[in-house]
Amino acid sequence: MNFVFFVVAKRSASLLGVIIVVALAAACGKKGPPLAPIVRIPEAVSMIHAQRVGSAAYVTVTVPAKNIDGSMPVDISRIEVYGYTGRRPPPSARWVEVAQLVATIPVVPPPPPDAPPPPEPSPEEPSKGAFTGSMVTVIDSLTPQKLEAGRVIEEPRRGLNPPPAATPIAAAEPEVLQRFYMAIGFSKRGRPGPPGTATQFPLVPPPAAPAFVNARYTETAMNLEWPPSGGIVGFFFGAPLPPEDAPLDAALEPIAPAPAVEAGATGPVTYNVYREVGPDPLAFPDSAAPVPWAASTPVPLNPTPLTATTFTDTVEFDRERCYTVRPLRGAPPNAVEGDASPPNCFIPVDLFPPAAPAHLAAVPDAGGISLIWEPNGEADVSGYMVLRGNPGDATLQPLTQVPVADARFRDTHVEAGKKYVYAVVALDSRLPVANVSAESNRVEETAR
Repeated sequence: MNFVFFVVAKRSASLLGVIIVVALAAACGKKGPPLAPIVRIPEAVSMIHAQRVGSAAYVTVTVPAKNIDGSMPVDISRIEVYGYTGRRPPPSARWVEVAQLVATIPVVPPPPPDAPPPPEPSPEEPSKGAFTGSMVTVIDSLTPQKLEAGRVIEEPRRGLNPPPAATPIAAAEPEVLQRFYMAIGFSKRGRPGPPGTATQFPLVPPPAAPAFVNARYTETAMNLEWPPSGGIVGFFFGAPLPPEDAPLDAALEPIAPAPAVEAGATGPVTYNVYREVGPDPLAFPDSAAPVPWAASTPVPLNPTPLTATTFTDTVEFDRERCYTVRPLRGAPPNAVEGDASPPNCFIPVDLFPPAAPAHLAAVPDAGGISLIWEPNGEADVSGYMVLRGNPGDATLQPLTQVPVADARFRDTHVEAGKKYVYAVVALDSRLPVANVSAESNRVEETAR
């Protein structure tokens, strides 16, 4: 009898446990709908800009710093930049299918929010990839194949009715081919983010490069000049014509409006001057190797395009420099910059001596003769050499072994009653041999 009671009690306890578990499960299900799975992919690359410089395009993108849901840190490992040539860009979802992969930018993932701050980055660390939130520039070489139109993908029509005949699709297309660029970020698992904003520039023929660049330098300036783009013929065809008076018989006729033309690279040719400077001989060599995904957009020396074919630059001696000139036509964003002229590379050498010291005067006193003169105004003057001789000497000899820094000197190696002739020359800081100025005015004085 006791055995039967134990079995019944055990079965009741099991049934009670099942009821409690079911009740708890039902209570948990009443808290709300199930949450969607968290997907971490980078947001779209919205900041992108492309600039054509001759036969290359410089594409600058900003690395996303957030995910598509706004969460941080961003889950990103690389950015792929695509290029496409056509009259209009491909659909956003078909870029990877028809466009060309221009470059892949590796991205250094940001540390977790609770991670300790990293130490100072080493010079080799930037070569591992770009940092989130930074701007990176890649170069796309515009080969002849890239200047031809790519495969065209038509958007599928929604519905069976064709579009109205009054609004044809071809009417909205530009007359010239365009070069489009777009970038896509990828997570660490290889999941692509949404397509970003596309940028573009027209593929109109650029103006011809100048045939050469001449450079002449002085002590303080570098003077550049070059022939016009296309030679003399290009100069006359590229220059705007002066307005002409209308004929008398046409003055009363109404003037028909000019047909609308597409905005492109029009107008006279202007110029941009570029300079590449060799390494500083006094600086430590840069050991950081360049990386293929990080380039710098060329920046001209002139702040605005030049209408003249001359330019003046500063001069720095004993350091190699190369000058090139690129022609430019049109205004941003439709400006077209042509190829560079042949470079003119040389090393300016300081062959310019200082001016002769002026107003040298001598004052005798007991035991010597004091000299004083006006100091030179050149910034590279390192000192002065005092010369002395006898009356009638054509050449004077230096009194000291090294130049004196101040514009005064006292000669104590004199004989009383003897007449001496003095002059001063200035020396600059050129190495290994300094440039020496002409002599100052000569003065004669008798020692006491």
